[in-house]
Amino acid sequence: MNSITSVSDYTPLFTVPFQPKKVIYSLNSEFFQKGNAICKTDVPQLAVDLSNEDQSRSLPEFPCCEMSCRATFSNIRDYEIHFRSVHSFVCSECKRTFLTYNMLDIHIQEKHDSYHQAARAKNLAKFDCFVEGCKCTYDTLEQRVSHVINDHKFPPNFKYQPLKKAAPEFEAMDVSESQMKSNLPTSSRRKPYVPSNVCFGRGSARTFSKKTLKKSDTEITMKELGDAL
Repeated sequence: MNSITSVSDYTPLFTVPFQPKKVIYSLNSEFFQKGNAICKTDVPQLAVDLSNEDQSRSLPEFPCCEMSCRATFSNIRDYEIHFRSVHSFVCSECKRTFLTYNMLDIHIQEKHDSYHQAARAKNLAKFDCFVEGCKCTYDTLEQRVSHVINDHKFPPNFKYQPLKKAAPEFEAMDVSESQMKSNLPTSSRRKPYVPSNVCFGRGSARTFSKKTLKKSDTEITMKELGDAL
């Protein structure tokens, strides 16, 4: 066996007589068998076009297909409306839902894009129209809202504002001291300390003293009971 001493000795090893060739397989070729078995292409799949009457027909109650959603429905129409409005266009960052994909795309750009936020801080940001296909851009949010209401006939009360974090409420701090004491658990309420000896005035005798009870003759400790057994 010849030893390899230089890079040029590798050249014969990589010289393979290969020529690319276009190969066309038929649909029933063995080349597609494994893929067809996984995709189950042999099972007939039909597109069902339901009429409005069939969509509104009452059915046994069934849940939403999303695992985290607990909504239930009794007809197909209500389910489709729910899915399109709640689960179709959801922001993966803040879980906010939108009516169209274009509005979701604008939300991600304006709310979660650091470049747009930096431009907005310098008053250089542009705000695109919500309607897909409309190329209008505006310098302020108010101009855009006015555009979609007047030109695209959006409802007059339409508002598109970023979510604001609610300020913490401190109303719970304005509680009287008596209410605080009443809300404390029984174990946390301390009983007032009563001294064993109390005297009133200088040189006076003891007014009252805490009496100590003598141990009863019939009282038996656990140690004594253990010794007796």
